[in-house]
Amino acid sequence: MENMVQNIDKTTEEGLCTSCGTCVAICPVSCIHFERQKETYLPTIDYEKCIRCGKCLSLCPGYSYTYQTKKEIEPLCFSVQARDRKVLKNASSGGLVTAIIQKLLQNDQYQVAFLVTGYNYENQMETKPFYKGDNLQKSQQSRYLPVSQEKAIKYILENSTERVIFVGTSCAVHGLCNALRAAGRCRDNILILGLFCDQTMTYSIYEYMRVLKKWNSPVKALHFRDKRAGGWPGNLRIEFKNKTHVYISARERMLVKDFCRQRRCLYCMDKLNVEADLSVGDNYTKKNDSIEGSSSLVIRTETGRQVWKYCMEEFWVAISDYQEIKNSQHIEKKLENQLMNNLIFAKRHGGRKIEYGVPYDLETFKLPRDKVEKENEKKLKLQLRELELGEKRAYRLIRKKRFVKFGKMCFNWLFVKLHLNRIS
Repeated sequence: MENMVQNIDKTTEEGLCTSCGTCVAICPVSCIHFERQKETYLPTIDYEKCIRCGKCLSLCPGYSYTYQTKKEIEPLCFSVQARDRKVLKNASSGGLVTAIIQKLLQNDQYQVAFLVTGYNYENQMETKPFYKGDNLQKSQQSRYLPVSQEKAIKYILENSTERVIFVGTSCAVHGLCNALRAAGRCRDNILILGLFCDQTMTYSIYEYMRVLKKWNSPVKALHFRDKRAGGWPGNLRIEFKNKTHVYISARERMLVKDFCRQRRCLYCMDKLNVEADLSVGDNYTKKNDSIEGSSSLVIRTETGRQVWKYCMEEFWVAISDYQEIKNSQHIEKKLENQLMNNLIFAKRHGGRKIEYGVPYDLETFKLPRDKVEKENEKKLKLQLRELELGEKRAYRLIRKKRFVKFGKMCFNWLFVKLHLNRIS
């Protein structure tokens, strides 16, 4: 009788894949690979090789994740900017990740860092190893697309003595943590640089920008955040094969991002990457910010503290506040929305939640009511319907809805301005 153990197909069936690559990295018989479906890359199983062990599903951070890490230290927070002008100029914000990795590799504190490279999204984005002396420039800037960490996780599991730098969004970090726990491994020789993440988008955002207008040349590269025109936080830069380029307002990405995001992001509560040693994101606190860009840094572990002590001379530094960072990232509002989405999912799936508990730094927040109401279900249904438009490349309809969103944005801005004028 055939073994009916569930596998990673269950994740894709329920629309919960993050394309993190954990399942590929930990499969004992290498029977999983990614294929492009619904404008993203999803795992596909070769059943002739599969031994039905179920390991891929049990370690999948998209199918379910339980928050376990407790804080080693009180979070230390700073606003930082790289002193290296070349690094700062090419960064999306303050150049923190690149400057730290550059120093650690150069001084042999770590042997390898796994980073994404390039700005062409015809194929799946994936990390690759960078070593001492390698040029990190093309690894800089935000991609906003799901990145496979298959090579990084596999390397870490196979090289237990190597000192490795792992950079990723919270879902990728969750996948690594699951894999390490299953292998009985500690993470003392691994530095996790966690990126703040509101959501990642499917590859439909790249296709949308390619067909936004009738360009005179095929698209060669897309930079989602480029400071060369207008400074931080940057605009979209599209480069063409005829060596020309255009800039598009960042507002264009903001208006269509809800049509192009991954489904799993609707349920994720870990926006500030609490499992990381160092969490990094744009500085939206309006303190010590700069047109050149600056980063918010949260130091979460003793490993993170030691690394920061070693690298801090590479930066201009100002003290920041954790509550201000959480407020600037609108964490409480997002938590309420994601928690409610999790409750709705559980209601529809026999009580099975996607995420259990909450990130430790959110435990003091007043949690929303645990009763699902019709308005909550209606909101999630609308969000899922918007995602279907991106998956189907319904760009003409997305443009129409984009104008509606823009109109509402302008109305809200005008309302707030009039209200403030009355007060003054």
